[in-house]
Amino acid sequence: MQKRLFQILDEMNQSDIANGTRMVSISPNFISGDKVKQGAKICMGTDEAALMELFTHKSIPLLIIVNSEEYNRLKDTE
Repeated sequence: MQKRLFQILDEMNQSDIANGTRMVSISPNFISGDKVKQGAKICMGTDEAALMELFTHKSIPLLIIVNSEEYNRLKDTE
């Protein structure tokens, strides 16, 4: 059976914590959003190293949009 996306991301994140690597990074820096013919275009900001990793195909971008109220509720729950 194939692993779920968030299961893979969690394993990569746990490896980052254990090994001091950066296989998964989060950038909450929203810059802009525009309506376009295909739907929407969202522009996010991150550090320059992430851009270089995209250009060299070391990384792939994944846009995850999360309900903020539920995220904050769960984040503050133990």
